[in-house]
Order: sequence, then structure tokens, then C-alpha cells
Amino acid sequence: MASKTCPSCSQLLPADAFGRNKRLVDGLSFYCLACNRVRNSRWYPASRQRAGKEVRDHSWIPEGFRWCPACRQAVAHSDYARNSRSPSGFGTRCKACKSAEDSAGYFFRRYGLTRNQVAELRGAQDDKCAICGEADPQRLDHDHGTGGLRQLLCQRRNHGLGLFRDDPHLLHAAAFYVALHTARQQVASDLLAAAGPPDGSVGA
Repeated sequence: MASKTCPSCSQLLPADAFGRNKRLVDGLSFYCLACNRVRNSRWYPASRQRAGKEVRDHSWIPEGFRWCPACRQAVAHSDYARNSRSPSGFGTRCKACKSAEDSAGYFFRRYGLTRNQVAELRGAQDDKCAICGEADPQRLDHDHGTGGLRQLLCQRRNHGLGLFRDDPHLLHAAAFYVALHTARQQVASDLLAAAGPPDGSVGA
């Protein structure tokens, strides 16, 4: 469906102006995203009041921004996580907070490390990849034979070690190979520069 009329604002809008709802025939939410936000902004505080809970005033948040409960600040829609299954089309937090949460979940599920333990690892490495120094490394290297944890690496260095099967001999051979051909290319370039132009002319 290329377009749909929102029954709230009565506007004919493109499909991407609606959230997703698989329970409806067209797969789109009943109201457009803008109207859904208005309706939700009215329903949410009323429902919290009925439950006797605190109601925060978000009326100051400018158009095109959304409150993130994790970092407690207004975040631009472009920097907010999306969720096609929610009426608003947005997730529960901004992209940065979701990424941090996903990263914490990865370390705990795979290695059983808590946020504090990961923070200690980052602090010990100044939050840099142990090989190349790239900031904010997202992979924890480990010995594939014993399972022992090593250090935090960026994704490319961690992937590279895996491709070389953690074999020091292969890694040294690769380093020698690259250094050898780099030196050969440099020598060839130096000889070409020393020989001068092909016709023997000398530049002014």
C-alpha cells in the first residue's frame, strides 16, 4: 500500500507515515505516527495518574525529539531506536542507550561478565583496542583452546586473529610477507626515480 488515510487527522499519507501493525490487513497502524504520538501523550499521563504513579511533564520537548528514559534527555527522532511493532514506531530508548544495553548483554551472555567487570577491563586498557588503539573496542578476545579471557579488541583485529586461527607463526609470516613486499615496492620506486625520465631529458 503506497498511501493510507489517517482517521484522526483525515489526511492521505504515505505508508511510511504509519507504524506497523501485523494484526491489521494492510500491516499498518490504525493512526499515523504523528496522531499516535499525540494520542499516546494524552493517554500515558492519564493512565499513570489512575495508577497513582508520578507523571513527568514532557510538554517542553520540541517537535522531532523524544524523551529517553535511560539517559534522561530529549533525543532527536533520527537518533532514537525504532520498533515497527510499537504504535509510535519507536523503541523504548535512544540508539546510544540501546547499543550500550546490547553490548552489556553480549558480555554477560557470552562471558558472564557484569557491567562493572567490563568497565574495569576498559579502564585497564584506557578504553582502547589492545592491538591498534582504536577507541571503544566491542569484542573480548579469548583463547579458543582454553577459553581463557584476554583483552578487549576492536571488531577488525578480533576478526583478523580468528582468521589466522590465533597461530603466532602464521601472524609472523603474514607480517614478514607484508614487510617484504612493501620494501620491494619502495626499492623499485626509488630506482625508478633515480633513473629519471625515460627519454633521458632533465627537468628544468
